[in-house]
Amino acid sequence: MIVLKDADKLYKGDGFETKAMDHVNLEINNGEFVAVMGKSGSGKSTLLNVIGCMDRLTGGTYILDDTDVSDLGILKLDKLRKQKISFIFQNYELMDHYTIYENIELPLMANGIGSGQRKTKVQEVMERLSIAELKRKYPKQISGGEQQRTAIARALVSGNDYILADEPTGALDEENSGELMKIFKDIHKDGKTIIMVTHDKDIASYADRIIEIKDGKVS
Repeated sequence: MIVLKDADKLYKGDGFETKAMDHVNLEINNGEFVAVMGKSGSGKSTLLNVIGCMDRLTGGTYILDDTDVSDLGILKLDKLRKQKISFIFQNYELMDHYTIYENIELPLMANGIGSGQRKTKVQEVMERLSIAELKRKYPKQISGGEQQRTAIARALVSGNDYILADEPTGALDEENSGELMKIFKDIHKDGKTIIMVTHDKDIASYADRIIEIKDGKVS
C-alpha cells in the first residue's frame, strides 16, 4: 500500500523556488489501477518519481508497504526500489546496443539472478507479450509498439508488485495504444498495482480511479 501524508516537494535554484508537490495526501491500495492526470507542470511526474523512490520529499511522509521511505538511506532506498517497483517510460528507454533479450534481462542481472533462472524468466515474459521472435533484434530494428512491449516485458520480468508508467502511450498511435492498454488490464488482473501518468482521458478511463493534480495538489 502507498500512503503519502502532507507530502511536499520543493525545487530550489539560483533565484527560483518551485513547489512541485504541496501537502499531498493520498492512499493507493494494493492491486489498484490508478491514472494520474494534470496539465504540464502540474506535478504529476514529480508524484510518480517520489512514489517510485527516484526522488525524495522535502516535507511530509511517504510509506510504502509499512516502510517509511523518508527515513531510508541511499542504499536501502535503491534496494527497496529494485525489489518492489518497475518503470515503463514514454520513450521506452531501451539500450540501443543491447538486443531485445538483453534489454529485458538487465533488471534480473542487477538483482543477481543466475543465468538459468534469467533465461526462463525472460523467455516466459517475451512469450506472454508476443515478442519472442524479436529476441536477437536491436531496438532500432523494431517498431514503436514492439519497443513498448519490450519495455513492459522488462518491467514485468522481475515480478515486482508496483508498475509505474509515465505517459506509456505518448509515442504510440491509436491502434498500438489500445493494444497496450489491453496488456495493462491483463497485468492488473494478475494483482499488480499500476500507477499511470497520462494526459489522455480515453487512456485514463481504463483505470479504476483517476487522480487529478493541479498546481502540486490533489484536486
